[in-house]
Amino acid sequence: MKPFFTLLFILFSSLYAIAHRGDYLAITNVKISETTDSYFYSFFVQNIKQAPLSDVQIEFWINEKSVFQKHYNYIPDTLKIFTEQFVVDKNLFSPEKDKIQIEITHIFGKKADWGGWDAPAPADNYRKNEDTVRQTNTFYAEFYADAPWRMKKTAASGNILGIPIHFFLHDADLEDFTTLSVDKINIQLKNANASSFGPVLTFNTIPDAVFKSYFSCLSPSDANLDIKQFSLNSFIASNTSTIDFNEVSGWFYDYVPIVNKYWYFTFNIPPSVLAGMNNVIDILVTIKYANTGWSDNVIGLRVFRSDFAIPSLSGYYRGDTHLHSMYTQNSAELGFSLRATKKAGTLIGLDWITTTDHTSDFDNYGISISSNWARIQSETQQLNSQDTSLIYIAGQELAANNSKGQLVHFLAYPNPASPYTFPFLGDGGGDLSSTSVSVDNALFQMDLIGAFGYAAHPFAAGDKLSATVNGGIWNLGHPGFSANGNSFPITGGNIICNDTASSSDVFSTQQGKLIKNALKGAQIWNVRNTLETTGDQLDPWDVDNNSSGFFTPIDTSLYSGHIKRFRQGQEIVNFINQLGLSLKNQNPNYQNWKFNFSAGADAHGSFNSSNTGDFLGIGTIDDNAVGKLTTAVYCPNGMGPSGKNILAALYKGRSSLSDGPLLVMGVSSDGANANNEIFMGDDVIINNADTANYYINFDYSTTPEFGDITDINFSVGTSLGEQKIALSSFQISGTHIIRIKLTDLLETVFGTGNIPQGNYFYIRTEMQTFRDLTGQTAVYRNNYSQHHSFTNPIWLKFDGTVGVAQAREIKQFSIYPNPSNGKFNLVFASGAKQSQIEIYNVLGECI
Repeated sequence: MKPFFTLLFILFSSLYAIAHRGDYLAITNVKISETTDSYFYSFFVQNIKQAPLSDVQIEFWINEKSVFQKHYNYIPDTLKIFTEQFVVDKNLFSPEKDKIQIEITHIFGKKADWGGWDAPAPADNYRKNEDTVRQTNTFYAEFYADAPWRMKKTAASGNILGIPIHFFLHDADLEDFTTLSVDKINIQLKNANASSFGPVLTFNTIPDAVFKSYFSCLSPSDANLDIKQFSLNSFIASNTSTIDFNEVSGWFYDYVPIVNKYWYFTFNIPPSVLAGMNNVIDILVTIKYANTGWSDNVIGLRVFRSDFAIPSLSGYYRGDTHLHSMYTQNSAELGFSLRATKKAGTLIGLDWITTTDHTSDFDNYGISISSNWARIQSETQQLNSQDTSLIYIAGQELAANNSKGQLVHFLAYPNPASPYTFPFLGDGGGDLSSTSVSVDNALFQMDLIGAFGYAAHPFAAGDKLSATVNGGIWNLGHPGFSANGNSFPITGGNIICNDTASSSDVFSTQQGKLIKNALKGAQIWNVRNTLETTGDQLDPWDVDNNSSGFFTPIDTSLYSGHIKRFRQGQEIVNFINQLGLSLKNQNPNYQNWKFNFSAGADAHGSFNSSNTGDFLGIGTIDDNAVGKLTTAVYCPNGMGPSGKNILAALYKGRSSLSDGPLLVMGVSSDGANANNEIFMGDDVIINNADTANYYINFDYSTTPEFGDITDINFSVGTSLGEQKIALSSFQISGTHIIRIKLTDLLETVFGTGNIPQGNYFYIRTEMQTFRDLTGQTAVYRNNYSQHHSFTNPIWLKFDGTVGVAQAREIKQFSIYPNPSNGKFNLVFASGAKQSQIEIYNVLGECI
């Protein structure tokens, strides 16, 4: 999701030498972009007198002839500015030769010259600036301020932690006629339940070096990406402002001029000013400009601090599998710098992030696609080498054509053994131009190098990409599941991912394989949206209490909600796994028969809330943000150099999904203890003679921030479907373990003596928490919250013919060489034994 603060710069009509401003309405800030077939003329309509207007008509003229018209029955007096655009076929005119005008021709139904905009001159009508010819995030500059949506209140030492606010300016170079000039930034604080803010924070009484130490994540000077360096010498402390910029001295103002596309920095609110404040803090940021005609930009943030760290379990590392940085740049989306995201992500509670910037955007900026990809790899490696507070893994969100020739997205990750030798898989197409990359081609290339991936937001009705980019959805293409046009059997909602007349994007055509090589699962939990607003995107929490539009709960019955989308995707994943069981049980040599799932926020910047769905003021702002949906991977030996162990765990499905509380599952094969030998993602054959030694462990954790546990459900899947039971003995808060003899639990599901024999089945678990927010609705914008955790499956087969128990009788033996390259020796101290030998590759897979 795109970060959520948009600044609309309204230029003086005098700056447009040939604009004719009316008395009631004005056409301002006209920006022009293009696709292959059309020109986009986007502009603001300003209600100058803020008066109610009726029967208004705006026309697009070519050579003084009206070609297109837009009619408005009523414009209320409360609507000061709104956005509009004309989309014009390129065949109709030439911007270099023809005269273009946007005219207001009717108000109150009366025809007159009510004002408008004339192109400066035919030859200059279409800006040749490359940043405009290509896609840009918007048609105007934007200044964002963002802070972590949640964080622990104190460090391990018990000292209060500061709150970082990241400031990010982009597209400043798209402003015509003038240089964007930032004068001052003011920051004010209050407790969320207070009615008014305190005074502006000032730091003129502390040493200059201390004040400058509050700044971090500074933008570098970079001509290739058109980034202006943030200088620690460009501002001073003031007794009236938080940050007073003075890089340039003007007649009326001191300011910092921004002539580049990007400029950013993080300001850390020091712990000293947070002492004594409540856990939920409101922040009001005011950005003042030296350009006297521009209004101040006022931005509101709400930060939820907790007395507890985010729930964790030993050996598990929490990460976000789907996140966009500033290397995602298109007409609707953008992210923040990797350095700033690392700082915020660490405070939010993340251990790792896979960067998954759009391959379709890599030709929208920089020198070349290859240099942009090399830059991401280099920057993630550099940040990892500086400290391991949060590990980055450079991945890609691949824009690829599905089997129907429509665009879908795919999360591509490098070979776990070599995270930085991952090649670029895209071609820069897939945003507003076609791509030559297909799902099958990408998987083939990944399989050759040992890379792997997860289908991104693949199956739910709300996952289909926009028709603007010829968007589609991953096609299951299997007659065993309900076809398109029917409802999901369990969740309900329209099925659009199973066109049985088209080829499958998931299933392999190779003999003896169910799922295509390198496709290891699906990211079916995507974008956690529980609150939304169509109101003030600068202040969706309404921290300034002006009630101009603020967050309200999303209707949970809608299929656009994150849990509904997850459940629809889960039905597809369960079907794939149940089909895999059927085929594996028919043929023990069957391959690629297991399918995992993951979670990721799909955030674009968005530390606090998101407005990706609110392009040009049309759509909604929601509460999605970095780390709102996470995947916890099991890495008993740590995350590994450059995240190698994280990748290996994702490859094998040794993971659990969480939006706060955490539940994991494992099996001990050597008695009632907490040391598991079997993990999520594993497939294991259990000898019936040894079942007394097998215990299943459920480890779980929650904190008051995410509520009390209300349900833990255990599910068993066979080729015929799933059966579910509720676990009844659990603690509702804290960190605990449930240990149950495996056969006892399975017989609760199947019945005594009815555990399937000689056939694989899978087990999985999920947990739900509830937090009562009655009386705190004004702060949380809801009177309750619910959170979940979902484990990946473990696949089991009970069989009395396998030598697991016999192997336990062997007390002394040796294997050499180990690891082996094809030949090895197995020596038993007590002489020859009849043994079963399993050979594993470096990913722990039995081959």
